[in-house]
Amino acid sequence: MAIVSQVVSGMQTVLTTVSDRVAKTTGFIKRQRKLTGSSFVQMLVFGWLANPNSTYEELAQAGTTVDVTLTPQAIEQRFTPEAADSLKQVLDATVEQVIAADQQAIPLLKQFNGVFIQDSSWISLPDELAEVWKGCGSRPGDKTSSSVKIQLRWELLSGGINPWNDQR
Repeated sequence: MAIVSQVVSGMQTVLTTVSDRVAKTTGFIKRQRKLTGSSFVQMLVFGWLANPNSTYEELAQAGTTVDVTLTPQAIEQRFTPEAADSLKQVLDATVEQVIAADQQAIPLLKQFNGVFIQDSSWISLPDELAEVWKGCGSRPGDKTSSSVKIQLRWELLSGGINPWNDQR
């Protein structure tokens, strides 16, 4: 249970303090308003958790759960290069929080030098993000010029991320 509380605490920090800080440093938030870095990130996270294909209208509804009232058009206008940079930094901080959690290895696994979990996922993104994420090809049927390929090799016993070329 300690690991769960550590991850939850870390995620609370990312969704509040870290989101507000990076929104200011990237220039996404230039002055104090009702919309903050943390309320924008939370609106997107909660909206996309409810429906990964949320419309701007649905994201606006999710915004009300964090006391932000925005029109769908206002949300659309906020998807800027600064917003993309801010969201990337929040994602980086999220990965750091989850990976840095204190690992509790299952006794059976301790007999091994390492236990690795590898994944490679390809995600298509809106065309508006093509300047930030130019893409890595496309799959049949996809009509987007922006995508990202995420590759991760996680060593379960230590909780660390290993390079793909590390041949333990």
